[in-house]
Amino acid sequence: MASSLLLAAVLMLPPQAPAPADTLVVGTLADPVSLEPHLATDLVGAEIVAAVCETLVRVRPGSLRPRGALATAWATADQRAWTFTLREGVRFHDGTPFDADAVVGNVDHLVRERAFEGRAERIGPHVVQITLERPNAALLSTLSQPFFGIQSPARLEGPESHLPVGTGPFRLLRAAPGRVELAAFAHYWGGAPRLRRLEFRRLKNAAALTQALAAGAVDVSSAIEQGRVAELRSTPSVTLDSQSGLNLAFLALNNERPPFDDARVRLALARALDRKGIVDDLLEGHGEVAHTPLPPLLFGFDGRSRELVLDRDRARRLLARAGRPGGFEAKLSVSSAPRSYMPEPRRLAGLVRRDLERIGLRVGVREVATWSAYVGLISRGDFDMALLGWQADTLDPNDFLTALLASEAIGTTNRSRYRSERMDLLLKRARMESAPRTRLSLYRQVQELFQEEMPFIPLYNASVFTARREEVQGLIVDPTGLPRYDKVWKTQ
Repeated sequence: MASSLLLAAVLMLPPQAPAPADTLVVGTLADPVSLEPHLATDLVGAEIVAAVCETLVRVRPGSLRPRGALATAWATADQRAWTFTLREGVRFHDGTPFDADAVVGNVDHLVRERAFEGRAERIGPHVVQITLERPNAALLSTLSQPFFGIQSPARLEGPESHLPVGTGPFRLLRAAPGRVELAAFAHYWGGAPRLRRLEFRRLKNAAALTQALAAGAVDVSSAIEQGRVAELRSTPSVTLDSQSGLNLAFLALNNERPPFDDARVRLALARALDRKGIVDDLLEGHGEVAHTPLPPLLFGFDGRSRELVLDRDRARRLLARAGRPGGFEAKLSVSSAPRSYMPEPRRLAGLVRRDLERIGLRVGVREVATWSAYVGLISRGDFDMALLGWQADTLDPNDFLTALLASEAIGTTNRSRYRSERMDLLLKRARMESAPRTRLSLYRQVQELFQEEMPFIPLYNASVFTARREEVQGLIVDPTGLPRYDKVWKTQ
């Protein structure tokens, strides 16, 4: 991928003097895997791209209701053919006008890059129709995700298509390992930002990030590890906000490799893990034990789901029924790069390994240094077991469940490589259904089937924290945990 610029050797940036009042420094613990808008599915990449490229619609904070962004109105009679009226007088950062042709070009690109199941047609200069292969009641939520951001058509197929050119409040200035710099777009249709510059700096580790926040070298960060919460709460001039995480940390099992192709083995492993101990030890209690693939705050979550209680005797019996009474050997893959939902991956790997060895497994650990390399090999299916996670980009369960469980997502986001015609049918019916009660019933059936087949093992939903210096004003963190910087300013 052309974005190798961002994947080069690590450049650790030492703490620096406080930034000027018109510059906001965002601290991260990882580089973006990609800045190509339609491929930026990692948390850091999505946060950067969301400041540069806008989507057709956004989701209103605290609800499933959409609001306009680059589209001002939309209509559908059958959940399949959707007509969008586009905002006029908008230009991309390179001067290209935003219009129906730009949307058509982006949808064509999404079909190629993300297997988007639909096509777009220009109806008028600022009217476009998106026709899906099948009805989808969740389309507006899907289109609100950062990786559906609209890129300049002049950049889509060019040699620098991996670097975003959008219509957003900030434009990309430069990108290098360890630092990405954005500059305010003076001609932004929503009004120029009060900040002149937005910088994303990668710190060496959580301790360095905490130090930089205390010193004022970093203004904001959502990469706060749970183990640093108490320290930051006692740090003068730093405010720490928390919210229940719309995330899931899980143990992926390669459903295409024996013995993980046997549901009895997968269920055995689920009964072997001490989730409560993991939350208490790894997260210091800042999280909830997970029993289903949906976080509790998402629509469709089934609070009646059976608890995956620790029961090692049952786990051993299940292994015996699967013809593995003495256990088996397996490799556990882990990335050493921390994520907001997985602050200490190697430590978590140790806890999981310990629990699995107690039911007879012989577990080796394979560590991958960078997140991008890790995602690549797991997406190819080059693993037995792997520690992964997912963060909701919208409040609609379709985008969470389809990404992790649909057969069509194998090779991209369905990294457990789980195939089930019954699951695919339930997910498709839920996407097509517009009645909330019917959708809720279908998603409960999805979670029941999940617990029967256990394609991967849910571990926990981690609380998420955003730290900011007290001089930072106007910061908005949307319900999915994504910070928005277009209204931010700094006091002196």
